[in-house]
Amino acid sequence: MILGKFDSRGRPVVVCRVRIPRLQVDARIICLLDTGADAAYIHQDDAESLGIPFEQLANSVDSRGVGGRSTYFRETAFLSFIDGSLVRAYEVSLRIAEPNRSSAGLPSLLGRNVINHWYVQYDPTNGRLDCTVRNADYTFTAR
Repeated sequence: MILGKFDSRGRPVVVCRVRIPRLQVDARIICLLDTGADAAYIHQDDAESLGIPFEQLANSVDSRGVGGRSTYFRETAFLSFIDGSLVRAYEVSLRIAEPNRSSAGLPSLLGRNVINHWYVQYDPTNGRLDCTVRNADYTFTAR
């Protein structure tokens, strides 16, 4: 089971390892579970902490959300999660936010392209966010 938690603002989050081979990025971030998001999104603060070289990004796409329209860049990425003694990984088309004021301060999002593969027990009253993996692209033994 992937154990999530509720952050200080009560938002459901999980630890996610992000690997973007083309950009030589491999690090962990905290992602907000967002059933309203089609895909996984990395916003400016996390992109900077991951060391994403913005000048190398291409494949731009516009996206609409509650805050309006924003530009993102698509990158093939692997998102992985600790599931007990296993690592569960997904190959996704990750969206990386164009650096600007509107994406600063926003959390990175884990969307339906990953969480549709999970059964999620959402219980903020008892502080439990348990994600049972139904399937994954890759499964490894944790080191």
